[in-house]
This record gives sequence, C-alpha cells and structure tokens, in this order.
Amino acid sequence: MLIYVNVPFCNSKCHFCDWVTEVPLADLRLTPDSSPRQRYIAALVQQIETHAPVLTGFGYRPEIMYWGGGTASILSIDEIEAVAGALSSRFDMSGLTEATIEGSPESLDPDKLKLFRAAGFNRISIGVQAFDDARLRRIGRVHSAEQAVRAVEMAAEAGFDNINIDLIVGFPGQEVDEVSHMIQRAVTLPVNHFSVYPYRPTNGTVMRKQVRRGNSEIDVDEQLRSYAYARDLLAEHGFDEYATAYFGGPRCESDEVYYKLTMDWIGFGSGANSLIGTRFLLNERGALHRFSAAPQRFDSDIPASSPHLTRHFLAQALTTVDGMDARTFQQRTGRSLRAACEEPAVRRMLEQINRRGRLIIDSRGIRLHRDDMASTYITMNSVDLYAATEQIGG
Repeated sequence: MLIYVNVPFCNSKCHFCDWVTEVPLADLRLTPDSSPRQRYIAALVQQIETHAPVLTGFGYRPEIMYWGGGTASILSIDEIEAVAGALSSRFDMSGLTEATIEGSPESLDPDKLKLFRAAGFNRISIGVQAFDDARLRRIGRVHSAEQAVRAVEMAAEAGFDNINIDLIVGFPGQEVDEVSHMIQRAVTLPVNHFSVYPYRPTNGTVMRKQVRRGNSEIDVDEQLRSYAYARDLLAEHGFDEYATAYFGGPRCESDEVYYKLTMDWIGFGSGANSLIGTRFLLNERGALHRFSAAPQRFDSDIPASSPHLTRHFLAQALTTVDGMDARTFQQRTGRSLRAACEEPAVRRMLEQINRRGRLIIDSRGIRLHRDDMASTYITMNSVDLYAATEQIGG
C-alpha cells in the first residue's frame, strides 16, 4: 500500500500551477500560528488515527509514502513531527522502500532536511521549475535560481542520495537557449532523477487567463521541440526517459503506483484521493474547512470502475512506457479493461488519442508506442482533451 499525505499550503500561488487552483489564496497561505491551519493538522492526525486501524486490520502494510501538496516542506518542525508521529504510531512503517517528500527551495533549510531524514524520508522532490530569475518571477515563484541550487546541495548534505527536481519546458515565449541553459545547469547538480513537465495551459491558472486575453501564445510545435531538446540532452548525460516527463533512476515508485495502479493507496488530507478495494475515495481540493470539521469521512466514495475514472486512469497510464496492464486494471477496479474501454466516453478519448499517436491494444493491455507518448500528451493538452481528467484530485 502507498500512503499519501496532502499538505494544501504554499508560500504563493504559482501562475502555471493547476494543483491548487481550487484552493482560496487565504487558505493556501495559512501560517503555522493560524487557527485554521492548526485545525487542519489536528484533523489530518485524526483522519490517520481513524482509518489506520481499519486498513491494518485488512492486512494493508505501507510500502511507499509520499507527502505532497501544495508544498509539504512548508510545514513547521512541530507539524512534521505531529503528522509523522501519527503515522508511525498507527502503521508498521518498517517495510517502506521509498518515502518521498516534496519541497520548494525557499522552505528548505538544513534542520528541516535533517528532520525529514530522521522521519524516514529517503527521497526528496524539489520544485525548481527554472534556473532563470526572470522566468521564475514571471511564473510566480518566490525563490531565486541561487536558492534552488542551494536547496539541492543542502538536501545532498543532509544525506539524501535520491533527489528529483521538477523543471518545466514549453512556456509561452520560452526559447531553446533558455531550455539548454536550464538542463545544462541541472545536470551539474547532485540529482539522479528529473521531472521535466511540458507546460499545460490549464483552466483556472493565471497563465491560462493570459493566453486567453492574448497576452501570450501557446506554440505547440515549439513545445514539442523544447521537450525533445531537453529529452535528448538528458539522454546524453545518462538520464533516459521511462515515462513522459520522467528521466533517470531509480524510477519514482509512487508515480508508478498512481499511473499504472500497481497497488492500492490511501490519501490523507484535503485534496487527497484513495483507491482501496475497488473503491475510489476523495476529499475535494479547496474544501479545507469542510475536511477539518469532519476528517473521518470522504466527500466521495464511488466504484473505481466508473467511466470518468477509467478515462483518468488511462490518460495517466498512457504517458508511461508500459501503459495499463489488463490484469492489474481488473484487480484494482473490479472490471475488465476491455469492457471499460467500450464505454462511450472512454472510447471517444481513445479515438482522439489514436489520431495523434499509435495506440496498441492487445491481450496485455493498452499502451502508446514509446515514440508517441510525449508528443501525444503535449498536443492533447493544447486542446484541453485532458481537462476532464486533471481535476479528479490528489
């Protein structure tokens, strides 16, 4: 089982970010001394204490842990100790093979990084996004390029030898020279895994509004060129692509779970989702106060075989080399993959994908030709075909 903990707080609402579009800015920027944030941490602990005994009773044992958000590293030391303590006291955490925490450069320091290591985290993912200060200001980041470099170095000094950094290519007006500088700087750092995301103009973000007003323009061909350039440059330095946006190794086990449904997971916190015993459970994003008032229950509890979930699962799986395995899909959802793909909405999505890339469907499952994964993803994002799948949660 994978344990996911959602931390719906940030120092700013980045102009490109589609993970916190539903979160009001006042809630997003709550500080540790504010009553609503204190209630949220207490509710998070209560939710863990409520559901952990039930999960343990059914035989679930944590193998992977991921703290995301928002910005997980924004938590204070007291908050980290409270949540980590609740997990370790209610679950047997001795079987964890990968434990990742997400961080933003401005919220990391040596003491906090040492605490993460002491709490059992063996992997860190740092949201760098760019190494150009002008670009960072333009996209709403509150850290500098120098802070990003120092954050990676501090993580290595604290004992992390499994470090990922997030980067973005294909911003409006971004030229290949900027991409080249970014990748060349990135590969000099003590990093073994890179997430290089093609920019996607998601509804509700500041940058999408700028595009709609005509203040900037999405050039899909330029996005494709930028991504291909970054991919080839990383490959030259020994970081091979194993899924769209993911380079290097070891592979991120938590993303493998989400994208390929390789095991059940439990999501704790507002904005987190869970897949437990063919049921999909969800606490909606942006509903922090409702979650804090009733952390024991979920906003939604629906069959994992629901057609809109099939679209979501397949949209994610088709960004990976392996795609969706038929046996695994049936085990997680209780329904055959072939029958699920015959649902009208699912079939329409697959037809749209197949027009942009070579879709392979056989007894093993469904996948895209490896050479078509990234180009299909980028071109479909540009016309919002994934819009219905992006907002499902966690």
